[in-house]
Amino acid sequence: MGKFIPEDEYLFTDAEINIEGPKERKKELAALESELSGLLRPSPNTSGLLGRPGLRWHYRIEKGKGNFITRFLYQRFGEEPVYLSNVNIERNREILLNRIENRGFFDARVDYRIDTTGKNKAALNLQINVGSPWTIKSYQYEALSLSDTVDLGKTRIDSLLAESISRSEISPGMNYDLRTLRRERERITNELLELGYFFFVPDYLQFSVDTSAGDRKTDLFLQLKPRTPQQALLPYKISEISVYPDGTMRNSSPATVPDTIEMENYRVITATHQFLPRRFDNYILFEKGDWYKRTASNQTRQRLFSIGAFGFVNVRHTKSQPLEGEDEEYGKLSTRINLSPTNRRSIRAELQAISKSNNFMGPLLSGEYKDRNTLRGGEQLTLGLRLGYETQVASGSQTGLSALEAGVFGELSFPRIIAPINWKDNIQYGVPRTQVKFSYSILDRVNNYQLQSANFSFGYNWHANRFVFHSINPVALTYTRLTRTSDDFLEVLERNLFLQRSFEQQFIPGAEYTFTFNQLVDRRRDRHYLIQFRTDIAGNLAALTDGLFNEDPKNKVFGREYARYLRFDLDARKYFRLGEDRRLIARIFGGIGIPLGNSLSLPYIKQYFSGGPNSVRAFRIRSLGPGSYVPDTDDQSAFFDQAGDIRIEANLEYRFPIFSYLKGAVFADAGNVWLYNENESLPGGKFSSSWTDELALGLGFGMRLDIDFFVVRLDLASPLRKPWLEEGDRWTSSWRPFKKSWRQDNLIWNLAIGYPF
Repeated sequence: MGKFIPEDEYLFTDAEINIEGPKERKKELAALESELSGLLRPSPNTSGLLGRPGLRWHYRIEKGKGNFITRFLYQRFGEEPVYLSNVNIERNREILLNRIENRGFFDARVDYRIDTTGKNKAALNLQINVGSPWTIKSYQYEALSLSDTVDLGKTRIDSLLAESISRSEISPGMNYDLRTLRRERERITNELLELGYFFFVPDYLQFSVDTSAGDRKTDLFLQLKPRTPQQALLPYKISEISVYPDGTMRNSSPATVPDTIEMENYRVITATHQFLPRRFDNYILFEKGDWYKRTASNQTRQRLFSIGAFGFVNVRHTKSQPLEGEDEEYGKLSTRINLSPTNRRSIRAELQAISKSNNFMGPLLSGEYKDRNTLRGGEQLTLGLRLGYETQVASGSQTGLSALEAGVFGELSFPRIIAPINWKDNIQYGVPRTQVKFSYSILDRVNNYQLQSANFSFGYNWHANRFVFHSINPVALTYTRLTRTSDDFLEVLERNLFLQRSFEQQFIPGAEYTFTFNQLVDRRRDRHYLIQFRTDIAGNLAALTDGLFNEDPKNKVFGREYARYLRFDLDARKYFRLGEDRRLIARIFGGIGIPLGNSLSLPYIKQYFSGGPNSVRAFRIRSLGPGSYVPDTDDQSAFFDQAGDIRIEANLEYRFPIFSYLKGAVFADAGNVWLYNENESLPGGKFSSSWTDELALGLGFGMRLDIDFFVVRLDLASPLRKPWLEEGDRWTSSWRPFKKSWRQDNLIWNLAIGYPF
């Protein structure tokens, strides 16, 4: 690359910052060093595992020349070279010094030197000595005489500011830090905005610092700026509310005359009448005569948007002019809510490919229709279908086996609580939803059986706050029925009691609850948690009813045997941000299903599976377990997915940039499924104290094409430990990538959409 660098120029390859300061502040100085590194401009050319590919594209492809592909690569991946002559070192030095002083190090010194490597590369080395930081001795509010145009006689803002000091995070002994002062201004402003001070902004507050106390200590004073406008010092009430649910009406024809519908608390101006005016009662969280509160305004906007019927929501408050002779102890606001309807109907189709470890593979086609305002109140109707087919593509005793899956599903979601009792909606962050779901499917295992299943659920979900989401289905019903069985399949069931019992349990009456804690919505954090807990309880109410009405319980409802079990899942993830576009993600999943009553195992459709692109990636989809059991691939029963009542998995993945939209990852996965009860047909499948010896382990790496909200993922993984082998032989001890049979068993490709977790 050196031949492309102009004579008398140096390629700017690196900028290194070293900070010296008090040893007891080592962690604080490390964070400061990372912060300062992000301030240097310009940045050196992107460097990664492949060197500087962007710079290489720039040098080798002349701008604007070549064919379409060449120009595309240049525009997408090419980077302009950064030379040392482009770096204003003195300006960078001033920026760093200013930031250091903002962190309370008023006696800092910044020196630098230039290191050359080779004959055409150079790096900038900055040596910083920060000394000891200044601390805050005291903090108080100081009233100032404002301009003659400002009258504080009719406002309580002076007393509110003085009172707010008592709730401050600033305390004696803290480091002076400009970030802390900015947070303090934001905190005080937020309090005032909840008390009606609509026009108040943080910039109307200032801090005065007195350093005369000595010993690196400061006295801090909060003040109102002298030229704060009068309107910012008055609280405001809502005087009127108008709702426009049709979006902009500028392009409406002259014949389109909107109607005005007067409600108790607001008026609705509409020409289309696509949304029932009375439904807005559930979403507008303030009334005429209320003091302005920013949270009520923001939550109203959030609730209206979360309905799903409006693509744009704007809640705008404007100052109303006072009537002649009206005393201005407070101001008045006129509120206009503008809503732009989203596309009401949409259709989506998706085609997937399925591959399993027993060489069964095939396509899966799904389609979905959605109506986002079905009953003119933001109700969402979703209807869909799915059609899948799989067959064995390799030779063997199962050649010719195939399966066809077809199903329909539907969901009607109401943006409110529908309950037999009067429910007061006190959920202010988002709109609670009532959901009714149903599905019906047919699974036809050719020459084996045909299984029909139907599902129905009724429940609610809501956001408790920004991070917490609840979902509860007090009614969750599943019904399965074998409508055709072959002699071969019946023979398999006779040999496999586990499989037989899972098919016999045809009715599943239950209830479900899911709790989700998700910090990923807060992008400012360097560390995020995502925790999801799910519980599924089935058959207990049916068993209680059966016991009350029958001296000899039949374990049947409407003549059909029902399943009884408890199932609990915990999925915990932690995301670490290690730098620009670098992440470390750790995940642990644990799930257990406890069969109750006469049930020996969970119903087949409720069991756990392991292996695949979102699980243990070194093993094919649903191919692990239970325990150390391995099916005979020549056995007819191998046509069924390997499943269990207990699932444990752990994943660790490091993600890093390669260049532009192309990202990389290295990962390690572990996991398996087990049975809760002993089953002679599946030796080694029961969970025991030696479960750690039966964990499948795998390592791999992958590439992701990450384009905004669309991610295509390709992972290559290899097993480290295979739990079905004899103890002592489970660890992979040989590496034979040039042998076809070894590659087929030990190099597993996973192509998927989206990240695994």
